[in-house]
Amino acid sequence: MAEPSSRWAFARTTAFRVTLLHLLLTLTGTALVGGVAWWVTAGYAIRQAGEEIDRGMGVLLQAGALSGARGVALSIEARLAADRSGQEFYLLAAPDGQRLAGNLSGVSSERGWREGTIRQPDGTAAPVLMLAAPLPGGGALVVGRDLTNARALEQRLLTSAGWVGGAVLLLGLAGGLLIGRSVARRAAAMETALAAVQGGDLDRRLAVRTGGDEFDRLALRINATLDRLQALMAALREVTDDIAHDLRTPLTRLRQRLDDAARAPTTEAIEAAQAEADRLLEIFAALLRIAQVESGTQRAGFATVDLSAIADSVAEVYTPAAEERGQVLASEIEPGVSITGDPALLTQMLANLVENAIRHGRAEGRVSLGVTTAGITVADDGPGIPEAEREKVFHRFHRLDASRSTPGSGLGLALVRAVAELHGIAITLEDAAPGLRVRLTLPPP
Repeated sequence: MAEPSSRWAFARTTAFRVTLLHLLLTLTGTALVGGVAWWVTAGYAIRQAGEEIDRGMGVLLQAGALSGARGVALSIEARLAADRSGQEFYLLAAPDGQRLAGNLSGVSSERGWREGTIRQPDGTAAPVLMLAAPLPGGGALVVGRDLTNARALEQRLLTSAGWVGGAVLLLGLAGGLLIGRSVARRAAAMETALAAVQGGDLDRRLAVRTGGDEFDRLALRINATLDRLQALMAALREVTDDIAHDLRTPLTRLRQRLDDAARAPTTEAIEAAQAEADRLLEIFAALLRIAQVESGTQRAGFATVDLSAIADSVAEVYTPAAEERGQVLASEIEPGVSITGDPALLTQMLANLVENAIRHGRAEGRVSLGVTTAGITVADDGPGIPEAEREKVFHRFHRLDASRSTPGSGLGLALVRAVAELHGIAITLEDAAPGLRVRLTLPPP
């Protein structure tokens, strides 16, 4: 039973239903056009016949009022003699119903309009529109016109309308089938690809054609979402591996400290174990902070932030730390630079950059912090970062070989990038010759 359902799945597609609706509207329009065509052709012929009957009836009644029944009979005979088409019919009936003149017989002389059928001399039946009226002196007068041509034209119109309607119906159904099957195939292909992704094949993507229709745009959007999902999954695996690898050493040290404290419970051993535990807690707090930033939930609380004021406070806080290393922390901050964001996160981002510059910069060297409407720069004159490593330093727990002897967890720049991406800030690492320059390009206001 599943196969017929799948085979006729296109009949349940929106495209097929829209095609059927369009077909119904087209048929309705065809019927309206056919009605108008009948009105201006066959209907006009019938109305014209009625007008001729009415005029003829008026003339004959006037003749009857002037000359009596004999005048009416003479007028009828004259009209029949002049009728070369054979489409005019008359009946002058006496009060007892006997025909006095005309070429009609066996028809009702009751007053009013009616349509009947008469036998032609050749034996064929002809439709006739008739009008009957009483005469002033008694008797009745019937005037009629042959409707054979009008009915033939009407039949041709009906036949043509039937052929046109049938052709529209067949073409519409065929178009609906083709469109519905095409849509059903594309939807099935998308469903198959998404099912493969759901099954674990994160490299699978939806096919995109060159047509650029709504399905292609939807496929591009879904592919972009899958790319993002794959990147997040890869980042998750990388974080898991990094945590398993980089936390092994501090956990081992913590275990050793605890063993030492267990064997010789001295104050120094206990404090060393507590210090290791605090360091682990700091690492997990930093990981949690990065995860919260990357989730984007804090974007709901964004407000206009004075970035110049934040930079001033960061420079003031870290000036003593720079002086301890004999460094000069030079700041050139343009006042009034603002951005929409989270002030705490932006402060953390600038603090991490300045702290890294002080820590890895040359002793008795120079660290600079610049803020303008175009962006932020933080530079030092230390050893810098090789170009091949500049992207890797943003990964969690990644540290250069020269930095492994200094305190740190390798999470500072990962948090910097997370905050920058949350605020739409582009971040690049450049060679300061010597040293490293971090450039943050602010989004347009």
